[in-house]
Amino acid sequence: MFQFTAQSRRVQVLLQFLRGQANKRATFLEILTHLNEQLPLLEQKKISRRTLEGDLQFIREDLGLNLKHVNISRRHSYQLMEIDGIQAELKQDVESLMLHQLAKNLGLEHYPNNSSAASTLESVLSFSFSALDDGGKAMTLAKDIVQSIFEQEAIQFWYKPIHTTYRSKLQIVAPLQVKFYDGRFYLVAVDYKDNSEDQFKRTIKIFAFDMIEDYVIAPAQLESEEGTSTSIRTIHFHHADLAHKVGLKDYFKHCLGVARFKDSEPEYIRIKFTDWAMSYVRERLLHRSQRIVVDHPNYMVAELYIYRTYELDMLLARFREFGVEVK
Repeated sequence: MFQFTAQSRRVQVLLQFLRGQANKRATFLEILTHLNEQLPLLEQKKISRRTLEGDLQFIREDLGLNLKHVNISRRHSYQLMEIDGIQAELKQDVESLMLHQLAKNLGLEHYPNNSSAASTLESVLSFSFSALDDGGKAMTLAKDIVQSIFEQEAIQFWYKPIHTTYRSKLQIVAPLQVKFYDGRFYLVAVDYKDNSEDQFKRTIKIFAFDMIEDYVIAPAQLESEEGTSTSIRTIHFHHADLAHKVGLKDYFKHCLGVARFKDSEPEYIRIKFTDWAMSYVRERLLHRSQRIVVDHPNYMVAELYIYRTYELDMLLARFREFGVEVK
């Protein structure tokens, strides 16, 4: 139980300070300086760095608040991530939303919405995804991104692609969508270009959640000089307009997964399946464009209209010699 101890008073001052800062974010030194200015006014002693570290840990672990250590433009800060404006259903865990979607797809969208019914539903619908076995980091990041989408705020984060040895690169983007495919979460976004009227590029980029450094994002901000003072503003965008400009609605129509190469065109690709792979492909569509063009007792040929990407190679590797591309 949270009681008005010396620590609780410090925590109240600390949280009030963070909530009053731009994006609820401040550096460790800024927090320490503020506390040591305010605590004597409350007849409290000044504190050390070690005491503040303990208070920050108390906020995260005992109070259960989402206080993140973020690194923005190589400036280490603590940011209080609260979701005051997000829609009520998004405060639920992503697992609950997935369960609801599964129920809806099974025609159970009118299933009674109470705790007893929910418990029964969870006992008869069971699913497991490796992307959810990360201590809740991906789900928290999904909520943060969706909140930014609703608030139409650009975000920034450090990203290191899996296929490169280069250092992480700072990304500034307009988030458009959170996508879940083949056990992984992805951010669908558009790059920030410059502070002009047409400030975002016209090309969609895909970012895997597990390649985002520390699973942390923050609002993207601009600094501008106004006389002798400096003002900071968050970069905003119009989600519907930008999604329309980049063709988000049909972007993944011919994708086997989430990837497609720049300036590439979809093509008809035929794959010959034998043995156990025949029944697997017949019962489970590999892509919405799939159609059976040859149906022989000993083999079958399926045709897909998709972009040729590395995900096609990964798909064929799963079938080994029982799924081979044919011309």
